[in-house]
Amino acid sequence: MNGLRKTALALAVMAPLQAFAVDTVSWAKWADASTGQFQYGATTVTVTYTGQTIGMDTAAYIYNVPSSFTNAEVTNTPGSNGTILMTGGGPTVINNFHFSSPVTDPYMDLISVGRDSQPVNFVFLNGSFSILAQGAGNWGGGLLTQSGMTATGWEGNGLLKFYGTYTDISFITPDDEYYYGATVGGLVNAVPEPSSYAMLLAGLGLAGAMARRRKNK
Repeated sequence: MNGLRKTALALAVMAPLQAFAVDTVSWAKWADASTGQFQYGATTVTVTYTGQTIGMDTAAYIYNVPSSFTNAEVTNTPGSNGTILMTGGGPTVINNFHFSSPVTDPYMDLISVGRDSQPVNFVFLNGSFSILAQGAGNWGGGLLTQSGMTATGWEGNGLLKFYGTYTDISFITPDDEYYYGATVGGLVNAVPEPSSYAMLLAGLGLAGAMARRRKNK
């Protein structure tokens, strides 16, 4: 009996801990190097990538130093969802992540940007961002820094947050290096836009009116 009590107590303690061990960001699940999907609140967002690429990699070991890709706000890495790989070297080629629905404050993970002696730049063309986490990765120690709208890596890995509402994130990768990568995602429990609240309230009002009519009948 004591053993059963101990087991029940252990499960009771673990249950609330497991409840909090949930993904905070839905990272794009890439079908190939051009099309993926992620969940943004109640919306399934299709994301398309256009621009310079050498393919897509689903290797989870890319993110085997979680502290470089997570913080208190973002608790999970993309894992094996896939990462778009690039070699850059095209200062006139505009790379673009397009979202089928507007996404507020999207996130981007960058992997293996540059080498210790060969920095690589991501020059973003719209919006604003900050680096929430950065550091080492699968290929050793690294550094990712920000100057204005440019993120520069020396074997850098990191987590970026963009501020505002986006249907597109555009950037150029003018520096040639084999290879580096990026992926995007949004909050799992995203707060609806004001227009969504209005639609929700209208729906609740309609449901209430119908319920009253049924009661009167």
